[in-house]
Amino acid sequence: MPYIKEKLRPFFEPIVEQLIEQIIKGVDADQITEKDVAGIITFVTFKLCRRFYQNGKWYDRMDVKKICESVWDEFNRRFNQPKEDEAIERNGDVE
Repeated sequence: MPYIKEKLRPFFEPIVEQLIEQIIKGVDADQITEKDVAGIITFVTFKLCRRFYQNGKWYDRMDVKKICESVWDEFNRRFNQPKEDEAIERNGDVE
């Protein structure tokens, strides 16, 4: 899901890292709370989706749903599922 062509990464990686650093600096300086982070990510995601998809046809705008679901699926696969697998290993599976 988050894998883009290698040749595109050098352009986008610094921009994304700069945004992440700005959020971290805000949290560290007590200007942004931990709860604000979700709002900031939602705000940025919405602005990107609106800019690139609001004027498209219905099927183009449905890409927004695919994008958001793909982000969740990848996050869940990488971070939640391993914890669930560990819990099954530790506690046994439900029969």
